[in-house]
Amino acid sequence: MVSGRSMMLACAGLAAATLSLPAQGDTVQGLATVGTTRVGLSHGMAVAYTAPNGPLISVLLSDERVDAKEFAQDTKTGPGEHLVAGLFEGAWASQHIARKLSGVTFTIGPNGLMLDTLLVGGRNNTFSIGSDEYVVDIKSTSPRLVGSIKTKTPIVDAGSQKAGLDASFDIAVEMRK
Repeated sequence: MVSGRSMMLACAGLAAATLSLPAQGDTVQGLATVGTTRVGLSHGMAVAYTAPNGPLISVLLSDERVDAKEFAQDTKTGPGEHLVAGLFEGAWASQHIARKLSGVTFTIGPNGLMLDTLLVGGRNNTFSIGSDEYVVDIKSTSPRLVGSIKTKTPIVDAGSQKAGLDASFDIAVEMRK
C-alpha cells in the first residue's frame, strides 16, 4: 500500500519532469470480469497531475490502445482550469461507450486508491465496486507506474453485478500540468 508521504514525494518528482515518456516497453497483464464477460487486459495508460486535493495518478488498464487524439481533445483544459479527479477517467469511459476499449480505470491519491470504474459490457454496465474491495500494490510511481491491483476476492458481489479484477502493470507515466 502506498503511504501518503511516499505518494506525495513521488508525484512531486513527477511534477519536475517536463516531457512525457514514450509508451515503449509498457506491459499490462490481467483480467477484468463482470458477470460472464471476461476482458483480457494488455494495454495501459497512466497520467500524473496535481489536483486541488493533492497529487494524483489516474490509470487505465484495457484490452485496446487509447485513441490518443480523442483522449487529448477530451482532456484539454483552458488557461487557469484545474485538473481534477474524474477528467481522465471520463475520457476513457467515453472511448468505452464508443466501443473502442474495455477495461478498468482507477485513481491513486495521497491516501491510496480513490476512484475505480469497471468499463466492461457497454454503457449500462459501467460501474464502481468501491476502493475497499481492492488490494493495490504499487512498487514505483516514477518514471513508470509499476504494481498490481486485484479484488480482495476473485469475484466481488456488488449487488446488481458480480465483478473481479486481477492485473499487473509496468507503464510509462505522463505528467500533466
